[in-house]
Amino acid sequence: MARYLIAATALPGHVLPMLAIAQHLVRQGHEVQVHTASHFREQALATGASFTAFDPSIDFEHQELDRRFPQRLQQPSAHAQLCFGLKHFFADAMAPQLAGLRRILAHFDADAILVDTMFCGTFPLLLGPREERPAIVAIGISALALSSRDTAFFGTALPPSSTAEGRIRNQAMNRNLQQAMFGDVQRHFNDELARLGAPALPRFFIDAMVTLPDLYLQLTSASFEYPRSDLPGSVRFVGPLLAPSRADFNPPDWWPELDDGRSVVLVTQGTLANQNPAQLIGPTVQALARFDDIQVIATTGGPVPPGLSAAMLPANARVVPFLPYDRLLPKVHAMVTNGGYGSVNHALSLGVPLAVAGATEEKPEIAARVAWSGAGINLATGQPSARQIGDAVRKLLDNPSYRQRARALRLDFARHHALTEIASALAALRETSSAIAEFA
Repeated sequence: MARYLIAATALPGHVLPMLAIAQHLVRQGHEVQVHTASHFREQALATGASFTAFDPSIDFEHQELDRRFPQRLQQPSAHAQLCFGLKHFFADAMAPQLAGLRRILAHFDADAILVDTMFCGTFPLLLGPREERPAIVAIGISALALSSRDTAFFGTALPPSSTAEGRIRNQAMNRNLQQAMFGDVQRHFNDELARLGAPALPRFFIDAMVTLPDLYLQLTSASFEYPRSDLPGSVRFVGPLLAPSRADFNPPDWWPELDDGRSVVLVTQGTLANQNPAQLIGPTVQALARFDDIQVIATTGGPVPPGLSAAMLPANARVVPFLPYDRLLPKVHAMVTNGGYGSVNHALSLGVPLAVAGATEEKPEIAARVAWSGAGINLATGQPSARQIGDAVRKLLDNPSYRQRARALRLDFARHHALTEIASALAALRETSSAIAEFA
């Protein structure tokens, strides 16, 4: 059996997929050590893995980000805020992350280190001698951001193009925007690496996150990612990582109504961006209130805000903190979402078409991929109007092409089992590493 060190950026969307991998590896009999923020300790230990908390300098909850980095909100634009976060939340964490890895490796002889996309503490190891480190595997927990001659610059949400003209556009855009928009971030990463005695990154920092690791395992199917003729062989699609089935599910008393012949529309703002229900849940409930053939289920991911109490809702809507997707989504005919990668992949794995309203982080890129795939509609805003949502939902329900494309993706997704494929890739990598060591 093998020994694996799993390190994850202290954000729920980064940690939870890594914990699912940890649990699977433990059940296979491997020894696993998890390294992330201390508030994930109990969840990590529940997987059967051992746990080591981050260095105190980076050991805090994601809700504390604005208190820890008050300068971020003082930046003059959303792009400036993004660059501030990349420099001071991700790049500046390299030193304490690296120190934490080295402390663990001093007594835990790992066969491989697994990290989420944005965990940059392995950069100095990857830039150093191969024989002085374990194999390093990155897990792609969001849309693939790798630059390509066939894709526009990540963040523009433009569709791909592999025509001669498109490739000229893509290469010029990638080169210019990497320098103009993120040149200062690139220099910051390289300055931090220099302080650690490591060489500069050999390419754009986002691309390095994908290309430097020995393997990069993307949590979706190739059918839901832009095709790249120059995709490195180290990048593999292993399918979506879905939440496990809930054996203890106790359905609410209204559950049978989901099978009464009306179309079921689910609306969610995810688990983090749910402080303001007027962003997506409120407009969706309002937009669909007049349709007798639709019932709306809204999940808040936390306490139901007073403005969404049952007494204030139309007759065809219900708002609940949480329902397990593996039970709910098979009954859903369309989903309105802010574009979280896990939720989108889960919906598509069950053939549910989507209307996506994503405006922050990488969500516009996820929305663009939904539209490109034909399995849904990109609302192209983070706060759509009730009319925009209503029109989009009616299109999803009335135009069979969206469901047909979503079902095609469902069939493609069904070819994969992410946890099995990840474990197999790790086993193959371990065998290759052993063979190389013996030959050397």
